[in-house]
Order: sequence, then C-alpha cells, then structure tokens
Amino acid sequence: MAFEYQMLTLMTFFFLIAWLPSSLGKWKSFGGAWLGTNRDPIPGKEMIPWGARAERAYNNLKDYYPGFVVAIILLGLNQKFDSGTSWASALYVVGRLGHMTFYIAGSVRGRSLSYFLAMGCNFYLLAKVLI
Repeated sequence: MAFEYQMLTLMTFFFLIAWLPSSLGKWKSFGGAWLGTNRDPIPGKEMIPWGARAERAYNNLKDYYPGFVVAIILLGLNQKFDSGTSWASALYVVGRLGHMTFYIAGSVRGRSLSYFLAMGCNFYLLAKVLI
C-alpha cells in the first residue's frame, strides 16, 4: 500500500475517535445522564473550557478532513504519488494531531502553527493533483 494511503488510513482512524475528548468534556460538565438525552441546553451551565475547545477542534477537523481525502484519492487515481506527496501527507497528519492537541490544551501558538502546517500540506497535495 502506498505511504499516502497509509496516512489516509491513520487520519481516518483519528477521525473516528476524535469525538471522544469533546464527549468526555460534556460528561464532566453535564453528567452521563445528560449524554443519554437529546442534549438540550441547561440554562446557566456551560461546558468546561477544555471540553469546549475539544468540540471546536473536532468541528474544525470535520470541516477540513474531506479535502485531504479528496487530495489523496485523486493523487492515487492519477498515479502522482512521489516523495513530496509522502512528506506532505505525513506532515498533514502531524499537523492535524497537533492542532487538536494544542487546541484542547489552550495553546494558541501551537494550534495556529499546526493548523497552518496541515493546511499548507493540503494545498500542496491538491496543487499536485492539478500539476
């Protein structure tokens, strides 16, 4: 299997479990019984800060992950994998893992650097599709 497909598989596993920190934040904030309901807002109660950051990080991942999937699939279909796409796909994974980690931890600088690393890699991969 091509390395880029391995990175896509790794990101897919991450995507499938990335909801856990947000749900843990909801459980810590509102209790397990609330998680088993329709999750209506509780007046005067907010999610703990790291849980809210986890939810925003997960929403960001849901917004940008499809672009990575499309880039890898199109590169593979067009037989355009090379050392540059291998590096970019690996750095994308590092950037996305870092983005969520730094976001939850509250590190704006780390979160921003990780975000721009991942997005730069994704733009590179998409540009390679067209070149």
